[in-house]
Parts: sequence; structure tokens; C-alpha cells
Amino acid sequence: MMSRFEVGRISGIPIFLDMMFVLILILFSFRYFIAGDGQLFSAGIVIVIGLLLSILLHELGHAFAGRLFNAHVSHIELTGIGGVAHFARSLPPSVFPRTVIFLAGPAVNLALWYGLDFASASAGQAGKPMLAFALAQLASINSYLLFFNLLPAYPLDGGQTLDAWLGKIVGAIPAVKVVGTLGLLVGALVALISLPDNFFGMLIAFFLLQTNWEALQSAGGWSGRRR
Repeated sequence: MMSRFEVGRISGIPIFLDMMFVLILILFSFRYFIAGDGQLFSAGIVIVIGLLLSILLHELGHAFAGRLFNAHVSHIELTGIGGVAHFARSLPPSVFPRTVIFLAGPAVNLALWYGLDFASASAGQAGKPMLAFALAQLASINSYLLFFNLLPAYPLDGGQTLDAWLGKIVGAIPAVKVVGTLGLLVGALVALISLPDNFFGMLIAFFLLQTNWEALQSAGGWSGRRR
């Protein structure tokens, strides 16, 4: 059974949609579709499409920034925990291009946040309250995506950027140990905030804890040698 399928190409980059991403979208927007209100139903559709596009544009931000430094993306995958831009080869070792590539995604969310917030205010002034509501929700989602992705944890953009800078200053292995440790703290905090009934939050927390623990172990743990 196929767990993902290609939905198209943008500027030559294949875009794959994971079925888990579809399930998360349905769970996220379910309350809008069962409210029995036609306007809320329409708002739910706008929010679902807007969320998908926000995550896709975030990954395209990485992809187009990578092209500036001859680092090309082989494909983009929209998964149950967000999006992933898969680079065809290793990123440039220099700190500046890595920083630009990693922060290009959050920069897109920043632009979307302010743009959607402005569009929401305009829709409200035009007497379209439900459209204003949907756009305000999307603005809020993009603010969340911005700040979440800037957290100092693997594989988030903030963690990758911190790794690039620390690696230049203290070396690759100590950098992994620092970011991996911070990532475990971030994962624990996300888990604590998600208790007792935020399943998606707990899923994200588990993913962060697992990813950062594996990174830490690959660097030899807190005091051991690298494996």
C-alpha cells in the first residue's frame, strides 16, 4: 500500500504528500466540518488549504535559498509532522549559506503571518467576518510555525542554524552535544505542554526526543566518545 504519492512539481521539484499528513489535516479541521454551519465549513476548507500551502511554501523557501548556493532539493515531502526538503547532496560547509538556507523557511512564515494578518483585517473591514476568521487562523498558524521552527532542537531550523554556528566556534561534536541536549529539553517541554490530551503535540514531542537523543548518542553522549 502506498503511504505517499506525488501531487505535482514546482520549479522542477517533485512534491510528495504523505497519507499521515492528510490524516493530520482532517483531524485538525474536523471541528469545522461537523459544526453544521455552512460558513464554518467553508472557513475550514480555507484553513486546510492554507495550512498545506503554508508548510509547502516554508519548504520551498529552503529549496530556493539552497539554489543560491548550488544546493539543490531532490524532492519535498509533506509528512504527518510537517514538511521536509530533501537536498540532493550535503549542504555547503560554510556558516553563512547554511544559515540562509535554514532560516529561509521561517522567513516565509514570517511574511505569511503579516500578510495574512493584513488580509484578515481587510476582509473584516469589507464585511466578510468568516473569511477574516479563517485568515486570522492561518496568520496564527504561521506565527506558530515561525517560532516553533526557530527552537534550538534537531531537526528544526533553529537547531540546525545553532549547530552551524557552534560547529564553527567549538567544533562539530561539541555542537551536536549542545544542540542535542537543548533538543531534549525542548521535547520534554513540548510533552509537558501537550499533556494530558493533545495527541499531536505528544507525537511532536516524541519525535523531537527521539531525534535529539539519537543525535546525542551519535556524538558519544554527554561524556563518551563518538560512535
